[in-house]
Amino acid sequence: MSDDLTGQGKRTNGNGAAPPPVPERPPFPFVVGCRRSGTTLVRAILASHSEVAVAPESRFLIALVPEVSQRFDAVRMLDALYEHESFARWQLRRPLVERSFRDDPCATYGDAVRRLYALWAQRQDKERCADKTPDHVLRIPLLAALLPEARIVHVMRDGRDVAASLLELGWVESIERAALHWRHRVLQGREAAGQLPSVRYHELRYEDLVERPEPTVRALCAALDLSFEPAMLRYEKAAAEALRTEPYPHHNRYVTRPLRPGLRDWRRDLPAAAVSRFEALAGDALADLGYELRSRPVPLTTRLVTRPDWIAWHSQRLTRSGRESLRGEC
Repeated sequence: MSDDLTGQGKRTNGNGAAPPPVPERPPFPFVVGCRRSGTTLVRAILASHSEVAVAPESRFLIALVPEVSQRFDAVRMLDALYEHESFARWQLRRPLVERSFRDDPCATYGDAVRRLYALWAQRQDKERCADKTPDHVLRIPLLAALLPEARIVHVMRDGRDVAASLLELGWVESIERAALHWRHRVLQGREAAGQLPSVRYHELRYEDLVERPEPTVRALCAALDLSFEPAMLRYEKAAAEALRTEPYPHHNRYVTRPLRPGLRDWRRDLPAAAVSRFEALAGDALADLGYELRSRPVPLTTRLVTRPDWIAWHSQRLTRSGRESLRGEC
């Protein structure tokens, strides 16, 4: 990644001397994870803190990287930004953003990103910013390079519960696709975390959040250098406000209710055959995360039945990855 993008390359002033050190910035949380894992709930909890504003999903953040990776141009960035459908949910008027960029120009894309989030936080009368975009779980290294103060909050949930929700919403066509979708995102997120200092990555289990909310939220605050506030456990108002800028507000009907276990239970919601097929494809990830498997070992007949789905999934990913590489997006 070029220095123009991250702004972290070595620079000197006009006399050839190194510039003064940049003041340390507070941690910038990025909430990521497979969809239907509880990321919207975590957004509401963080937004209930008196200091934190959590912006709407920012799929434009990664999408614009090819636009600015060679040489940062604020005008070109703004043109691309206001053409991107996900930025429309931010409801930041272009004259306001242009005036901010004109009065205090940004030297790098990273600086421009910080400015956008700062403008969003100002609208909420908050001091700190955060982001919740689940799909960024596939782009953790890029986020970490873009903003050195980024802290990744990886929200995870039993994949069988995730699959039951994905199937109910019609977001996947089969239990096999749900298993492979969940497995890919969880494992890629954890693999990327292994390349970061431990202080920059925090795992949060949905099950811990609903069963032991206060200690789980306290641990989240400690990871983000935030003071714990009891209001974070009374997040319902923030959740209702957040839903107005969520891409699928009608799919988060439980997020405005108090925490309680059992809203989704794969033992109740999935047929035994579906559970067996899920575990045939993603049982290794479930076991790595400490979730108990129903079928151990998975019957050979089930493994044979799911093998074509495994092959088709990975073939599609290889093809897609090749196309993105040709476009310079990876």
